[in-house]
Amino acid sequence: MTNDAVSKYKTGDCMNKGKQYALNKLFNFCIVLGLFFVYLSIELFIESKIAGAIGCGVAALLFLVIPAIFTPYCYAFDSEGVSLCYVFFPVERYLWKNIHAVEVEDKNSDSGADFFTLFFTTVFSIKGTNVGKKRFYMKGHIRKSFRTKYLLEKYWDGTITGYFFEDIKNWFDKRKAQKQLQNKTYATNEVLPMEREMEDKTRDWLKPFTAQAKQYDLDIKVNYCYITEDFDELDYRPKENYTYTLVAEIAHFNETDESRIVVVDVDLVYVRLGKTAYRGVINRKAQEELQCTFSDVLKEINKQGIEAYCKE
Repeated sequence: MTNDAVSKYKTGDCMNKGKQYALNKLFNFCIVLGLFFVYLSIELFIESKIAGAIGCGVAALLFLVIPAIFTPYCYAFDSEGVSLCYVFFPVERYLWKNIHAVEVEDKNSDSGADFFTLFFTTVFSIKGTNVGKKRFYMKGHIRKSFRTKYLLEKYWDGTITGYFFEDIKNWFDKRKAQKQLQNKTYATNEVLPMEREMEDKTRDWLKPFTAQAKQYDLDIKVNYCYITEDFDELDYRPKENYTYTLVAEIAHFNETDESRIVVVDVDLVYVRLGKTAYRGVINRKAQEELQCTFSDVLKEINKQGIEAYCKE
């Protein structure tokens, strides 16, 4: 994306031609409730009920100011992506090509749920990377409604997961469609270069750890595989969503006892099966995750010994 495009999203300009919009029910609810408390505060002040007027005034501020700061007032959809538009903050923008999953979540079940998430708790949670800098208020949550569901399904080349009854139906549909999928070919020209790119990068990232392992008389064997949503580990590309994953075995040279082998895995590419092709999103934190994981594991193995580590 060009600098001009990124700059446009930072300005908070959501009102462009070619976009379709959906309002945020939570934002609207809070504004209406806030205005109601403003009205009550004025009426109580006129009646000289100062304490009640102040209380309603504080409630009005809470319902008007906090949602205006932290909650999107609307969502703008177009062919390239979706924008979550805020009153005061820059737009939270996601491109469809960088979204690997959209899940239905109930935020009321979160331990960190605040007062405002007690209303209209169900959201579409975007799993992917946003355009530009990740800011503290950006959570990738689109409030669930018929309108937002319709626009997500219209523009995004993927399937929303997390609906209980739909997930059951999809499970049966998936089984039924498996035979049909065997005869259909999906394009891999997008994900194949991503997978090869991450293979090349991980080989370079692993070099210092391979050398470190040899100092401890350990060998690192690396394999790349496809992990399905049912956690099946395959050596071929499945005709369903999967994660292209690095799986490494750390053990003494020529070790055959599986109880003395440490297995480490790192997600490299998140892949979903689109209508005509595989669509991938590279895990941008893969290098950090790989380095932290191998560093910690080798450190503990050297400290405890691989037998003691495996027993843990």
